Amino acid sequence: MMIKEINDMYKEQIKDFRGSIIISRGQVHSLDKLPGYIVLIDDEIRGLLTYNICKKECEIVSLDSMVEGQGIGTKLIDLVIEKAKAVNCQRVWLITSNDNLKAIRFYQKRGFDIKAVHQNAITEARKIKPSIPMIGFDGIPVRHEIEFEILL
Repeated sequence: MMIKEINDMYKEQIKDFRGSIIISRGQVHSLDKLPGYIVLIDDEIRGLLTYNICKKECEIVSLDSMVEGQGIGTKLIDLVIEKAKAVNCQRVWLITSNDNLKAIRFYQKRGFDIKAVHQNAITEARKIKPSIPMIGFDGIPVRHEIEFEILL
């Protein structure tokens, strides 16, 4: 397993791996324009974290791991927290959907607290990105954003 900062060489692979845009709190993020880290296993992307630093806050825009139980997600989060501290951010935050119970557990185990629940935010995001599914994990309707944070 090798972790690297995202560079131009991986932009197209990232698009194939994760897609091109993510919407959080109504903001459209183009993943190919964000900094971040990739995890390579046998020269294939098996993990990805992108982030956006703005006004002393670091948002984790995307976090994906194709291999569970190997610590990939945790290592990526640790790297971005180090980066956020190095540039004097006051918090690291992220959004997940209300249906993603696995992610909700994952973030809380790593010290993130629930900051807010943004009612119907994903319903609104579908106006920009209609491909967001109506029904998510375990048959749960996907409607709300849950905001998590770690204060630095």
